[in-house]
Amino acid sequence: MEHSKAHYLSGILISAGGNLIGMAASLVTIMVAARLLSKDDIGAFFLVMVVVQCMALLSDFGFKNTAIKYLSSLPAQSSEFIKTARYLLTLTVATSLVSCLALWPLAPLLKSLWSYESFYGHLVYIAPIAFLTTVLQIVTSLLVGAKELKRLSALSAGIEVLRAVISTGGVIAGWGVSGLLWGIIISRVVGIGAIWASMPSLFVFTFRHPRKADLLKFGSWLYGGSLMSLLIVRCSDVILATYMGTVALAVYSAAMQVPTILQRVFEAMRPALLGYVAAYRDCEASQQTETIRIVTAVLAVAATLLMAISSPLMTMLYSEEYQEGIPIMRALSVWIAFALVNYFYSIVLIGTGRPKSAFVLTVPQLIVILVSTPLLIPHYEGLGAAMALIATAFLGNVVGAKLIAGTDTRMWYAILLNFVRAAIPVLLFLTIAALVKLSFFSMVVLSGATLALLIALRVITTNDIITLRVALSGILGHASVRPTPV
Repeated sequence: MEHSKAHYLSGILISAGGNLIGMAASLVTIMVAARLLSKDDIGAFFLVMVVVQCMALLSDFGFKNTAIKYLSSLPAQSSEFIKTARYLLTLTVATSLVSCLALWPLAPLLKSLWSYESFYGHLVYIAPIAFLTTVLQIVTSLLVGAKELKRLSALSAGIEVLRAVISTGGVIAGWGVSGLLWGIIISRVVGIGAIWASMPSLFVFTFRHPRKADLLKFGSWLYGGSLMSLLIVRCSDVILATYMGTVALAVYSAAMQVPTILQRVFEAMRPALLGYVAAYRDCEASQQTETIRIVTAVLAVAATLLMAISSPLMTMLYSEEYQEGIPIMRALSVWIAFALVNYFYSIVLIGTGRPKSAFVLTVPQLIVILVSTPLLIPHYEGLGAAMALIATAFLGNVVGAKLIAGTDTRMWYAILLNFVRAAIPVLLFLTIAALVKLSFFSMVVLSGATLALLIALRVITTNDIITLRVALSGILGHASVRPTPV
């Protein structure tokens, strides 16, 4: 058992590290596209991907997280594992096909909602990309359940690199947005085929399972929470595209690329984290609180550093035409730091068998985003969208801390206090940067002052490394962690 725990922790680090290659490849693709395509075309591409994400999520019904939750506690070669994997794969393929077929009657509605020629000229790609995305997500979840974390990391990086090569080549060849979309289609087909070749016994369709009611009930709460999360994050994109046009969406989405690198690192770790939490649910409250404090501190530091370098980074990545996205990138850096703490709460709640609480976590956030985005976007465009996300994530941390702590008031207070201490310096930095025009040198100095304030408020302590080692020792039962043999 101890070896299995060490295997999960090793897999978490491998998943995060391996995904860096894929993220770099993806970022290079957007860099090339931003220089060779117009803002209108880039905005159309991002709008297509917003619809794709919506379709993929509508097709999933919470099955990918259900697969990780249930399969992680089963031996990979057991008959129960195989039956459960086949059943969840079958349901995902079936619901994906139904959702994609339902898209065709909705095509006229999408054309009337976003009457941009650059957008509706690429509607035909949405269904196949959404279908392939959903299937790829469920089969990668099977890999996590089978504890094939190294293979998952290698495949994830390989899929993104292949996508970048094909997409970049397509843009350079003059295929425009179609080149970007074909890169996604081909890379996903190859990725699914590779997983199929590695686990052929799981790719059998069946609608029978002895615990189908439990699986569907668990997945339904996750599905509701996922829909809420999608609306929270994508509400801004939809409103921007509808009222401000694809150019505004292009600037906003470009500004989001760098901050969401943190999200993608976390998402790469998420399956392994969820599998670990599901397999080992018991954890002392003090260890959990300290782990959350360390995660919050790391994210606060990351947001501070991203804000400091946002100006040269935005220009370097996308050219001077995207300078208006600099304040948006700064605000989104704060949002992603707050949002990832929310994601961590969600993982703990799902992994410990509380999908209903994970759903409840999203409800107040959805209310805030639906109220704030229509008020802020007309006045501040992309920056207003980022401000709405910050407010939403801040509230989510308050609610999430309560859900994690339950009836333990002391634990809730400790988690909340740690977050507020981290949020104050970061929000102060963002406010000063927004109100005062600062040089790059001044931004660096201000970031140093922010880090000093984080230390003064004891968000960051000199004992953090020791504390992390103690926490890991507690999780591992005070066993030494050895590298997993290659």
